[in-house]
Amino acid sequence: MKIETTRFGEIDIKESELIVMKGPILGFEHLSRFVLLIRDKATPLCWLQSVEDPSIAFVVINPRIIRPDYNPAILAEDLEIVGIKNSEDIALLVIVTVRSQPFRVTANIRAPLLINAETRTARQVVLDDPEYPIQYDVSDHKADVNKGLSVTDGELTGSASRLAPQAVV
Repeated sequence: MKIETTRFGEIDIKESELIVMKGPILGFEHLSRFVLLIRDKATPLCWLQSVEDPSIAFVVINPRIIRPDYNPAILAEDLEIVGIKNSEDIALLVIVTVRSQPFRVTANIRAPLLINAETRTARQVVLDDPEYPIQYDVSDHKADVNKGLSVTDGELTGSASRLAPQAVV
C-alpha cells in the first residue's frame, strides 16, 4: 500500500508492516495506525510514521540504547491488551524530542510504547515509577548512548528488530 508523508514523500509499505495501536499515543487519540521507518542504519533513531495523518511522525528509539538498565514494570493488563504471552514478543520504543533553542534531546522513558512484535499491536503505557522521567536528557547520558551503540551497532535489537521494514526509506 502507498502512503503519503510530509517528511518522506510517498512511500510503499506492506500491510504486514503496520503497527496498530490498542490505545492512543497521548495527545494523538485520533491516530491508530503507524509504520516504523528507518532512514539511516547508522543511527538508532527511527521514525514512527502515522498512516492516517501524513504530517505526524515521531522520532523513536529503543530505550535500552539510551539507558541500558531500563527495565520497567509493565502491568499484566497492558501485556494482555496487546496480546503478549511471552517476553520474547515484547518490544519497547520511546518517543524522542529534539529541541533547537537551546539544543536538547530528551526521551520520554516514563511512557514507552509497548509493542507486541509478533502481532504488531501496541499501546503507550504510563509507568508509575519516578525513576523513569518524562524528559530523560539523552545529551546528559552520552556515555550510556555510546556504550549502547557499541553493543548494538546502532540497530534495533531483540524483538524491536522484527518491527522494522526490510527497505530503508
